[in-house]
Amino acid sequence: MLRDEADLELLTELAGVLDQTVNAAGLTSGSYLILRELCRHEEPQEGYAVATALAADPNEVAELCGRLKQHDLAELHANGMSATPAGRTKVETIETEANPAMKAYVKDRPHTATVYGLVAAMQGGRFTVEDLIAFLREGPGDGAPGEEPS
Repeated sequence: MLRDEADLELLTELAGVLDQTVNAAGLTSGSYLILRELCRHEEPQEGYAVATALAADPNEVAELCGRLKQHDLAELHANGMSATPAGRTKVETIETEANPAMKAYVKDRPHTATVYGLVAAMQGGRFTVEDLIAFLREGPGDGAPGEEPS
């Protein structure tokens, strides 16, 4: 999907709102993304698999997994790491708080077509933390303005 500079700026600002929520919960952005990835699975995940899923450095992932373990948000198993019940609750709480914070941030901005569409999606529950992270992973996209990539 093609995004213009205003779209990218807004997505970056929303990522900042998410970061504030994550930091207020006592996590860094990196540890939140790792914990979130662990929560997506019922079975333990190998560090390399988490690093691959997040396109992250395996050594950084291992260090952050160690911190999550120290805070009882993740536990080590013979076949990898998994989120603890406290870790799952932490992720759920962050997302429960971040979604309305992002919505409030967007509602206070001048209503361009992009912002108007985003507010409508948020009000309908169709734009969440999950969507923001997916959009940020996709990047700016290809093609000319107004065209869908082929």
